[in-house]
Amino acid sequence: MDSPAAAAAAAQPETSAVATPDTAYAMPSASDSHSRARRAAKKKGELLTEDEKKANHIASEQKRRHNIRTGYDQLIQIVPTLTPSQRSEALILQKTVEYIKYLLMEREILDGQLKDANN
Repeated sequence: MDSPAAAAAAAQPETSAVATPDTAYAMPSASDSHSRARRAAKKKGELLTEDEKKANHIASEQKRRHNIRTGYDQLIQIVPTLTPSQRSEALILQKTVEYIKYLLMEREILDGQLKDANN
């Protein structure tokens, strides 16, 4: 966890020092100007600008799609009747359901054999 001093330093706007014969002063950087412009663009009481909301929505959607793609990739690895060349989501779901039904049937058979063995 960052120290309070590090957090305060991170909250300070970026500046570049400019020295003159009379004095040294800090000149706002481009990112500081951007921050002021962004705050000015916000409506009173609004937490995010429309551009920020759009960027957040796009990032969330990309993350959601990545997670779905990862889930399908995992199903392809687990279900023995699927190959990596099969990228149809409908086919992946159909073969996954068939495999689950097969596993349930196998379990019932094994449960029956276990009961027979115990009798």
